[in-house]
Amino acid sequence: MQLLQVLPFIGLVLAQQPKLDLTNKNDVVAAAKAAMWPLKMHYDANKEASGAWIEQLVQWHESGIYWNLFYQYMQYSGDTQYLSFVDHEMQISAGGNSDFLDGMNPFLEIAGRWNDDIGWWGLSTMTAAETFGKDAIVAKDNLLTGFNPKYFDLANNTYYEILIGSDDLCGGGIYWSRSRSSTSSDPYLKSTITNVEEMELGVRLYGMTKNPVYKNTVDTLYAWLKSSNIIGSDYTVYDGLRTTNCSVSYEVYSYHTGPLMTSLARMYVLTNDATYLTEAHNVFAAVKRQFVDPTTQTLSIEPLRPVGKDPSGYSFTVYRGLADLYLASNDDSIKSQIATILRASATANFKLCDSNWYCMRSMPVGTQFTLLNGTNVRDQFETVSILNSLSVMLGASSQISAVTTTKSAALGTASLSMAAVVGLLVGVVVPYLL
Repeated sequence: MQLLQVLPFIGLVLAQQPKLDLTNKNDVVAAAKAAMWPLKMHYDANKEASGAWIEQLVQWHESGIYWNLFYQYMQYSGDTQYLSFVDHEMQISAGGNSDFLDGMNPFLEIAGRWNDDIGWWGLSTMTAAETFGKDAIVAKDNLLTGFNPKYFDLANNTYYEILIGSDDLCGGGIYWSRSRSSTSSDPYLKSTITNVEEMELGVRLYGMTKNPVYKNTVDTLYAWLKSSNIIGSDYTVYDGLRTTNCSVSYEVYSYHTGPLMTSLARMYVLTNDATYLTEAHNVFAAVKRQFVDPTTQTLSIEPLRPVGKDPSGYSFTVYRGLADLYLASNDDSIKSQIATILRASATANFKLCDSNWYCMRSMPVGTQFTLLNGTNVRDQFETVSILNSLSVMLGASSQISAVTTTKSAALGTASLSMAAVVGLLVGVVVPYLL
């Protein structure tokens, strides 16, 4: 589902702002470490029994993005102090079927867990698989037969479950909703976000397995996005199309471009095919033209949100897409532009933060898209997204041994048959200086 807008600044008196050298890798990683506790602090009082935030406060798909922020942090920092916290919630979410649809439970498929929603959760567990290893399991400190799936299997099963939602109407592509019933919300929309999430899953699964099936999916989906004119000739990325008449939905949202830049940049790294990098550079040019304020160089414009983002929740994955492109690019000018955008956006965003890296505004009780007491937790999502992306851009990395995260041979295997089933169906605070 489309990411929600967070309301504009309503006034927050801050303690002393944090100080940080945005060009110093160790400083940025230390800032990220400090920002993780505020990211966690409100969750336990505002969670459901499903391993996610209360849906009316933070949508289910946003919970998938939320968990990915933790796994991304662990990946480059080597700090696993939050692993048990995250994994226990992921274990609840996955249940006993190694997926996020309870074995494609038809109720969940029509109750709002649609293809783009499960995609965010699949990308989260893909990050965990890349961090801890292909055979690493969820919740290694809570072994329950059938309830410790591999992170990889969760990501892979999600990939195939999303792919089931494709057909040849309008030349291809994957639907937003998992139901084609006319009573379903927008059952004929093939949404861009679903397709670019599936591309990113495919690229990363290909990187881990070298199975060409995944690469073929990536190439097919990208070719369709272009041939259908969802990606325009100027590389504007539109919202999707409806199969009732194959007409493009010309809404423009920044968040489509994050997984798209990541997909193209990573595929270039994997294949050394310069076509992917050229395409990624073209998408970046459109991002800069449409979403970056030319005066401040901040990622702060959302064309369909004229009141401004401040932040909206649209940019979480765009920051990471920019960082991935920075790492892949061989163009010094583009790398410099990306670094400028990320640092300018960081400077603007961090004005919300106090010296403990608590960056959440307190809004009037009842303000839409906040916690029941008015706390705007998405502010912290945005801050950590930026810190994670800056850390990656600056070359932060850590090799965490998968030995400590793999399952015993006797446990956690009962639920790992979903891939086969689905396969059949689809054939510390630091000084701040610029």
